[in-house]
Amino acid sequence: MISPEQVRLVSGASAPILLLTGAPVHPALPALRLRDGAAPALDGWSVLARLTLCVLDGPGDAGCLFPTLGGAAGPEQVSRWCAEVERAGGALVVSLPDGTDPDGPFDWPALLDGRSHGGFARAAA
Repeated sequence: MISPEQVRLVSGASAPILLLTGAPVHPALPALRLRDGAAPALDGWSVLARLTLCVLDGPGDAGCLFPTLGGAAGPEQVSRWCAEVERAGGALVVSLPDGTDPDGPFDWPALLDGRSHGGFARAAA
């Protein structure tokens, strides 16, 4: 389980984004590099988005769980993000190394230079 302070739920992009910082799954995820403007699929990974919790499940023992309420996002924002995950069929997972503030401003092109890890995780049924 990770703290809600390590998570940011981003809505309004072409796909909902699950932004993690200092999460134990970071080394298990591949370096995130866009291909033809799209994020690669995370084979073997899924995301279960609910109002009270979110599960990012990977192959083997890889994965994490975190409460969605209680962090920076309020219930309406979490509900909107969960609905976007359902509509998009998943979420773009962006995992940042330790020491990055998930609520700070981001230079998205710099994040996609291999420093961040992740890809598109399909929604769990």
